[in-house]
Amino acid sequence: MHGIANCKLQIANCKSTTPCPLYLWERVRVRAQALVALETIAFLVLASGCGQNSENAQPSSPQKNPAYSAVERGPVKVTAEIQPAKAQLSDEPVLTLTIEYEQGVQIEKPPFGASMGSFLVRDFHEPLTKTRNGREIIQQVYTLEPMQTGKLLIDPISVTFTDLRPNGDEKTHTIQTEALVVEISSMVGDSVPSLAYLHPSAGPVDLPTYGSILGWSIVIICIVLAIIGWMTRRHFKLKQVTAAVVLSPEELAQMELEKLAQSRLAETDLVQFYVELTAVVRRYIERTTGIRAPEQTTEEFLREISQANTFNRDTNERLRNFLESADLVKFAAFRPRQDDVEESFSRAKIFIGLKPQEPARQTREAAV
Repeated sequence: MHGIANCKLQIANCKSTTPCPLYLWERVRVRAQALVALETIAFLVLASGCGQNSENAQPSSPQKNPAYSAVERGPVKVTAEIQPAKAQLSDEPVLTLTIEYEQGVQIEKPPFGASMGSFLVRDFHEPLTKTRNGREIIQQVYTLEPMQTGKLLIDPISVTFTDLRPNGDEKTHTIQTEALVVEISSMVGDSVPSLAYLHPSAGPVDLPTYGSILGWSIVIICIVLAIIGWMTRRHFKLKQVTAAVVLSPEELAQMELEKLAQSRLAETDLVQFYVELTAVVRRYIERTTGIRAPEQTTEEFLREISQANTFNRDTNERLRNFLESADLVKFAAFRPRQDDVEESFSRAKIFIGLKPQEPARQTREAAV
C-alpha cells in the first residue's frame, strides 16, 4: 500500500511524457474491479429473471379426472372409468370396470347394475377373462343413459376377494373405488339456437297462371280416374272371389268328382282312386249334416249316421255297401273289375245328388 501511495505521488510530480509502469498497473486494476462489479450485477439480474421464469414455467399439478378411479389393495387392483367424462343428455356414456388380480385370489364381482345412480343401464357385456404377466383381468362394460343434466354421481363400486395364494392370509377383503362424477349437458353451446340465425320474411309469391292451373287440374283428374278404375276392378274381383267361395255342397262334390275323373287314377292306382272317391262322399256328408266324417273309421261313421237318422234305412244300407266295398280295395288288396270301378263312381255321383230331407230323392236312392 505504501508503494502504491509513493507511486501516486511520483506520478503527480512526474513531468516526463513517458507513462510510469506503476501508473499503468493502477489503471488496469481499477478497470478490472469495475468490470467484475458489472458482471456481478448482471449475474444477479439474470438470476432473478431466470428464477421468475422458472417459477412461472413450473407445471401445475395435474387435475384429477373425476370420471376415473384406480385403487389397489394387496394382490387386487380395481379401475373404474367413464368415457366420455363430459357428455350430452342424448349420449350414452360407457362405464368400464376392470379387476386385475394375481392367480390364487378368488374374486366376487359386484352385482349387476349396482351404484349406477341417475343412470339407466342400456347394455352390458363382459369380455372374456384375460391373463397378463401372471395376473387375471376381468372387465365389465356398462352402456349408460343419463336421466337428467348436471353433475351425476356414480357411487363407489365394491369388490370382495379372498386371498387363497400359498402365502395368502385366506381372509376376505373388500376393495372400493372412489365415486365417479360425469358432467351431463343438455346441448352443446354452439348448437343453442339463436334469434340471430332467423331469416327475414320472404317476399310475395306470384299466383299460378291459367296454364299451370289447367295442367294441375288434368293431373288431378287422371289420378282420380285411376283410383276409381282400380277400386272398380278390385270390387269386381272381390265379387268373383265371393261367388267362387259361396258354392253348395253338391257343387263342391261335383267339382271334386270331375277332378278325380280327369286325374285317371282309376287306370294307374286303384287304391288311391278309392281313397279319393270315398273322401269326396265323406266330405259331402260332413258339409250337409255336420258329422266329422273324414276323421272317423267306416264303422264309427256309419254308426253315427244311423243314430242321427240322417238317411232312411235303405240309404244307410247302400252307403254301408259302398264304403265297405271301397275298404276291400283300400285295405284288403281286392282288385275290382273295370265295370265295378265305373259302378262305384256312378253310385258316388247319385248319392251326392240326393237330398236326404226330401222324400222326392228316394226315387234316386233306388238306383244306388
